[in-house]
Amino acid sequence: MVASRYLPNRSIPTGVIRVGVIGTGFGERVHIPALKTIPYVEVGSVCSKRADRAHMVAARHNIRKSTNDFRELIRDEDIDAVVIASPPNLHHSMSFAAIEAGKHVLCEKPMSRTVAEARDLVRLSEHERVVAMVNHEFRFEPARARAKELIDSGWLGEPHLANVTVFRSTLNDPNGLPFDWLMDETKGGGMLGAAGSHYLDALRWWFGDVRSVAGVSATMVKQRRLADSNAMGTVSADDNFAVMLRFLNGAIGTVTYSATAPFEFGEQIVLSGSEGMLMMTGDRKLYGARRGQSVSELPLPEHLTVEVSPSTHPLYGPTSLLLRVWVEAVRTGEVTSPSFLDGLKVQELMDGAQRSGQLGRWVEVEKGRFGHL
Repeated sequence: MVASRYLPNRSIPTGVIRVGVIGTGFGERVHIPALKTIPYVEVGSVCSKRADRAHMVAARHNIRKSTNDFRELIRDEDIDAVVIASPPNLHHSMSFAAIEAGKHVLCEKPMSRTVAEARDLVRLSEHERVVAMVNHEFRFEPARARAKELIDSGWLGEPHLANVTVFRSTLNDPNGLPFDWLMDETKGGGMLGAAGSHYLDALRWWFGDVRSVAGVSATMVKQRRLADSNAMGTVSADDNFAVMLRFLNGAIGTVTYSATAPFEFGEQIVLSGSEGMLMMTGDRKLYGARRGQSVSELPLPEHLTVEVSPSTHPLYGPTSLLLRVWVEAVRTGEVTSPSFLDGLKVQELMDGAQRSGQLGRWVEVEKGRFGHL
């Protein structure tokens, strides 16, 4: 991964890096346990919207401070860096406050709700010279990381087409997963942001920047059971989407995603070029062949293997690896991908896909209204 810029005045070359974690869902299940395994890192404070919840999480993980006010955590002079694991509608305000206070930031994806919000955060992070990265942790899944290495080495030849097809059953049952921010468009919910941001980031990472985008999204399950109630709430966020991409290098890409399939079929990723193909079914198997060869399973990089227990969250491994990169960037001042600029590029694609659906045409992203800071 290539450093994008150097920020010597904010680096922490020696001593303990004290991290505050905002959000006690994914934050507690994944971020806190992963941070506690990194040398020279101390989780110094945790924040939840409920004070009792924050106190309980802090006690469970031996964290000294807890609060229900993210501003209090950010103002804390004992905190050097902040992990933001809140719903997307809070990412801009929390990231802005943290960066303004001179804290380094790792923000969950999507990093914002709009291109304007994302652009705002990129500008501020560059002005304040902090390390600001997005948790696109799937880059650290072994199969995807190995695919990146092979593509960069010329395995595919000239990239031609990338296809992602995903069928999940997560949101099929209206009485299953209860209504939360994921089903509320005003809170940044929807599968385009929750899952599509990962796939769009991966396609950019593999094939490069995008010239134009077309997309459509839909809400197929329109009512969902409210939490702790038998009443039903109206879903405003998408649960199915399709996106098409035209890359600057001439290749094309597609992402089709359903969260309302009747059963769990999983994901298939196929990357094709003039000289070879790579295929992934999930993130644990990589298959490939070059012109004239038979398809075979390809070995995965051992350095991206993290030992986990059966009870560990499935995303602990890749998130742990990304957190280590973030912490090293904080220590050295060398910002690497996935940076806030990468997050902005993904937001451009998501906003462009949504605008395309409204207008019924392709939307330029690289040279159009989305493409400039």
